[in-house]
Amino acid sequence: MRVRSLLLVVLFLLSTGCASVIFFGAGAATGVVGYKYYKGSLTVIFEAPLMETFEACVTTLKNQDIKVERTDRDVTSAKIEARRSDNKPVTISLTYRSAKETEAVLRVGHLGSKTESIALKDEIAKVLFGE
Repeated sequence: MRVRSLLLVVLFLLSTGCASVIFFGAGAATGVVGYKYYKGSLTVIFEAPLMETFEACVTTLKNQDIKVERTDRDVTSAKIEARRSDNKPVTISLTYRSAKETEAVLRVGHLGSKTESIALKDEIAKVLFGE
């Protein structure tokens, strides 16, 4: 199942011309199928249900003293808007992919920060998978 999902993501990204911005690796993080950074946002596929991923995101933000300003969620999607102490906005959008996979789009700052988005992804994975 994991290999098939990975293959589908790679094929999709190759067909959309995003192959140059994609990163995959067996040791990247347990439960993270893959991720890409493009135009200020980091897209991550977590091997976890939507609501578990949502809760892990909220917990991660609170653990990092990032103020959660607004949350919206339904059966197939969720969105978290937050603000760091330096006033940078943090936005996390979640989309249901399957019972065991969730797509997360992370953006830190108005223009996006690759380094900070990847660090946020790693912290969410730690909360979600107990790394």
